[in-house]
Parts: sequence; structure tokens; C-alpha cells
Amino acid sequence: MIAEIVDKALRRFEERNSQPAIIKKAGSFFHRLVEQGMHLGFIETIQNRRLRDTIDYVVLRSPFYKRMFSKYGLRPEDIETIEDLQKIPFTTVKDIREWQDFLCVSEEKLSAVFTTSGTTGEPKRIYYTFRELQTLSNLYGLALRIAHSGRLVALIALPIGHGLWIGGASVQRAVERAGGLPLSVGASDPEETLKWMERFSPNVVFSSPSYMTALTRRAERLGCRGTLDKIILAGELLTSEHKKLFTGYWGAAVFDSYGSTEIGSAQTIALPECTAFHLNDLHLITEIVDPVTGKPADEGELVFTTIRREGMPLIRYRSGDKARWAKCGCWLPLKAINLQGRTDDMIVAGDMNIYGRVIAKAVGKIPGTTGRVLITASKEGLTDQLTITVEGYAAEEEIQEALLSSYPELGVNIKNGNLHLVIELVTILPSQIKDVKVLDVRER
Repeated sequence: MIAEIVDKALRRFEERNSQPAIIKKAGSFFHRLVEQGMHLGFIETIQNRRLRDTIDYVVLRSPFYKRMFSKYGLRPEDIETIEDLQKIPFTTVKDIREWQDFLCVSEEKLSAVFTTSGTTGEPKRIYYTFRELQTLSNLYGLALRIAHSGRLVALIALPIGHGLWIGGASVQRAVERAGGLPLSVGASDPEETLKWMERFSPNVVFSSPSYMTALTRRAERLGCRGTLDKIILAGELLTSEHKKLFTGYWGAAVFDSYGSTEIGSAQTIALPECTAFHLNDLHLITEIVDPVTGKPADEGELVFTTIRREGMPLIRYRSGDKARWAKCGCWLPLKAINLQGRTDDMIVAGDMNIYGRVIAKAVGKIPGTTGRVLITASKEGLTDQLTITVEGYAAEEEIQEALLSSYPELGVNIKNGNLHLVIELVTILPSQIKDVKVLDVRER
């Protein structure tokens, strides 16, 4: 009964066009609620309620899931609890390329579309209704006010290379909803970003670890010194060395997050004292499965079921991200994971999604190369280094030109100091069976 009351109250709060003053007051209330009134069993009860509602909804409205349930002889009443999800087949990246099959509302009710960047072929697109945007804005604004009260001038130093990326858009809305002043300056020349910081004196920065490293190094060289309260990062691996650098120079508490376009941007959080990412269990049901067998595992591929979506809900979506279950000693009563990389050939380096298959295709067109490449992500100090080892005979300039043609943003990241690029040529890659091999040797 209590879980039902809390669930209904949370839904009403999330779906309102909440004013900043309400978000600010709610921040302290929800902090106490989460810290004192919630535990894993209580949250799981809410998850089960929301799961049943979601299953009823998608079977009625989603062409894809309607066909799936019919094909496998499943009924909505077969899915009562989180454990019952294992009866349902996975949803894959290939499936959601046919986005029309997942829409549960008419196109007239859609208010936003976000796409992925850096992928092969047509980017994945995920649609959101106005109600969902309200929910996400309230949720992120509330989380921001739980973590930070008082003055909020937020520098958003995140890439804006294309206008349909969910990251910058969701942060912009969250800061506005929390009653703050968002400064979306992008992540181009660090020196220009420092000028924006001098002009407006932000006390919170949203960025990625690689760009924040480049920004901090440039600030050290130029003697720019400012005091930040919070640095909130996303998109890449954050190491203890990064945190030490940022805290030491800017005097800020460092938060980390993980998310994706498909699940609604940053749906996890790691507080400064955390040793793992905590999942938003009120909006997601998270599984970890063996990538080969699909069975539950302590370490494997992250699978997400969205339980507060209206436009394009996803059931058992295989994310391609590897993780393992973790424990964290902080006060958040939410499940926790440690990320372990990717199950496919994508790596995130220097603020970019980089696909081995794309690089191999670009390099393979150069006369004298065999099309076989080894891609290694490492660290040079705190900066990501990408080493492209190419089998065959070609000029380094040709290879770099081919890479820049496939990834125009690569040149910007190299120039800004986000990424170091090393090109190596060898006559043969003796231990490599496949044409593309991706190694991530960065410390996790």
C-alpha cells in the first residue's frame, strides 16, 4: 500500500510542469525520502507495478511488441515481476533501426527526437513525447538540486556537433528546471571556453573527462583560476587520476554518470564518494546477461527495460555495454554497477564514439593496405591516446586523411588536446585473426 502511494505521488510530481521553486523545495524532501525511507525491496515493489503497466501498454500500442508477444505465445499477465522478464526475447540495435515499429503514440504527439552519433549507417533515433520530456526534466532537475543547493550557474561544455544529441539537451532542460542559468558553450577550443568561464563565473560544470582534462591543462598553462562547486561528468571513463586533477585544481566535488540515448540520457549517478554507478531503478529495470547465452550473470552485457516511457518504450534492450554488479557504501539505496567496456567494436576515446569497422573500411580503401587494423585505446598521462596500427604499405598522411574523412570531429579533438593520435604501419599483424581488433588497455 505504501509503495502504491509513493509510486502515484512520484508519477504526479514527474509529469507536472514544475516550477523551479518547487524543484528546489522537493530536493531536500526527496533527499530525506531516498536516504531514510527507501530500500531495495521497497523500490522493487514499485518497479514491478511500473513493469506491469508498461507491458500492458506496449502490447496494446507497440506494433513490434504486439507481434513479439503473439509470436512467442505470451500474454501481458505472464509478466508480473522482474523475474518474468526472462520469458521475453531481447530487443536489439537492429530492431530499433525500424523505429516506426516501436512508436506507441501518433507522430502528432511526439515532441522530441534524439539520435546517436558516430555509428555505422543510419543513426538510431529515439522519440519522446512532451510528457516524457517533462518527466526527464523534473527528474534531472530534482537530482541536481539534491546534489547542489544555492546559486546555480552551469557551464555546459559538451559536444554540440549535431543538434539531436540527448546529452546537452537534457542538461540544458535540467538546469532550467532546477532554477539555474545554463551556459551551453559546447566543447570546442578550451581557451574560448575559459573565456566564457571568466565572463560568467559558473560554479558548476557539465563536461566529459577528456574535455575537462584539456580544459584544466589549458587553464594551468594560462594561469586561469576559478573555484567550482561541482563538476558533473559523463560519456567516458573517469579515473581516480582525473578526479584528483579536477578536485585539486578547481576545488570541486566530482560526480560521474552513465547513460545513452535509448534509455533517456544519464540514468545513473556516482557521487564523489562512490565506487560504482547507481542505477535509476525507478525508471529502469536493469539486467546483466551473458552475451553468448543470454542468461543472467554477475558480469556481462547490460540489458535495460524502460518503465516510465510513453513514446518509444523498450523492453529488454541489449545496450552493448559490459558491466558487473557492484556494491557501494554510500547512502543511495539503488542497485550499482561497474562498467567494463563494450561488447562490440565501439570504444569511447577523446569524447568520441569510435567504431573499429568504420576505421577499417576507411583505411582499407588506401592502395597498399590489406584492410586489417589494430585499434588500441590507452592513456598518455590523463589524455586518451588512440593508436591505429595498419597492415600494409601507405603514407601516414593518407591514413590520417582517411580517418578525418570518416570522423571529421577527430581533427577538432586532436587540436583541442582531447585526444592523441598515433599511426603505425606494419607489414603484418601476425596474431590477429579478424580484420578488425579493438583493444582498450586503459585502467578501469
